[in-house]
This record gives sequence, C-alpha cells and structure tokens, in this order.
Amino acid sequence: MSVNSKELNEKRRQFWKYHLKTWSESGLTQNAYCRDNNLKPNQLTYWKNKFKQRNFPVEFIQIQPVKIATTTNSKPREILRLNVDAGFQIEVPDGFSQTTLTQVLEVLRGI
Repeated sequence: MSVNSKELNEKRRQFWKYHLKTWSESGLTQNAYCRDNNLKPNQLTYWKNKFKQRNFPVEFIQIQPVKIATTTNSKPREILRLNVDAGFQIEVPDGFSQTTLTQVLEVLRGI
C-alpha cells in the first residue's frame, strides 16, 4: 500500500471517527444526524461497526451483591380446568380475576 493510500485511509478513519463521536454526543437519531451533515446512514453504520470491532473497550466495575428474597410455598396451587367441547382446555389458577374469567366465558359462549 502506497504512502498516499495510507494517508487517505487515515484521513477517512479520522473523518468517520469525528462524525461518530459528534453523532453520539448530539442526541440525534442516526438518520437525522446524517441528513444534517450530508452523510449516508449506511456509511455511518459501516464505520460504527468497523470501529466497534477494533476498539471494543472492556471495563470491569464492582457491584454490590443484592440478596434476592425467595418464598417457599409448600401448598400446591389449586387449578380449575375447563374443558370446552371445541377442543380447548382452559386452566384457571387460584386468585384468577373474576372479571377476566367472566369475559373469557362470554367469549366461549359466542363460539
């Protein structure tokens, strides 16, 4: 690769690096930024992916562990099963909303 090609590639890289940084700080959508700067969105995407592959920063941060509360329910859940002659089976668990069950039954009556 000739010196001119290397210089041209470096200028191109710097150009897109500048626009990616400016776009990310602008708060604009990619399309809006490209429209405002006479750029093609697919080219911005290409360079964004190209830089991402090369410079994928890895940063580890320490987080505080969080205790997750668990409940144990030794009582098996009660389930009501409705078999509808059209080949449907509806399972209604304990605590199911009466309003919702009424609406489901109304729909089934219409079948």
